[in-house]
Amino acid sequence: MNIQTALAIVFTVLPIVVLLCYFYTRDVHREPRTALVKTFLLGLLVTIPAIPLTLGLSAVLPLFSPGPLLAALYDAFVVAAIPEELLKLLVVALYCARRVSFDEPMDGIVYGATAALGFAALENVLYVVGGGLTVALVRSVTAVPMHAIMGAVLGHYIGRARFGGGRRIDIWKGWGIAVLMHGLYDFGPMAFSRLAGQETPPAGMGLLLLGFLLLFLAVVITSGVSMGRLIRRLRAEQLVVHPHAREGGSAAAAPLSPQGAAEGSDVPRQVP
Repeated sequence: MNIQTALAIVFTVLPIVVLLCYFYTRDVHREPRTALVKTFLLGLLVTIPAIPLTLGLSAVLPLFSPGPLLAALYDAFVVAAIPEELLKLLVVALYCARRVSFDEPMDGIVYGATAALGFAALENVLYVVGGGLTVALVRSVTAVPMHAIMGAVLGHYIGRARFGGGRRIDIWKGWGIAVLMHGLYDFGPMAFSRLAGQETPPAGMGLLLLGFLLLFLAVVITSGVSMGRLIRRLRAEQLVVHPHAREGGSAAAAPLSPQGAAEGSDVPRQVP
């Protein structure tokens, strides 16, 4: 194994591990590790049906012969964003939200990010196998964190639906926001790639590249800053409710009731 291959492996795995640890430790009341491992694996598994689904959607595009920008919009939103975010949503809504340990708003963030990082793990391997170290480096600071953020958005809105009045529309609102973020993130690189691949690229490619790059950076930075603020707010709310809680424990100042002990376990929630 040469040094480039070794580094590619490191930068494929390292961002996944770092982000898993980050979201796990932001929660004052840590989630059961068994539930998180299952969530990660389910996120990884739904990557498998995503592959034929996206290939099938891609095969439809040539039937319409759109221009390069419309084709990039189709690729970004219809081929990538809509099916991928729907599959992540199914993991969080049908598995995570039914755990009794999903019992406060922060949990949506943790489970959503974990499911998305499972999805990103397999996707990352597939991209890096074909692209090598450069792809691993770029994705480690862009695609992988964005997957985690979009998954956290999905989980946050599922949490809002549960703890903020039970409005199911919030779940689809979260999915719509995640799709929008994902589509805008993908659109710039996809549009530039399609324009650059034309036999006669349009004039002003330099300005177009700059515009697409600024859009890409704006989505990544805005998403990261907004998610960081949301996590800090939810964590502060946890500490207000349990002011003696510390990292690594759950509401340490108050003994757990039998019901509270049950909520720490990885068992399904009884849902009507």
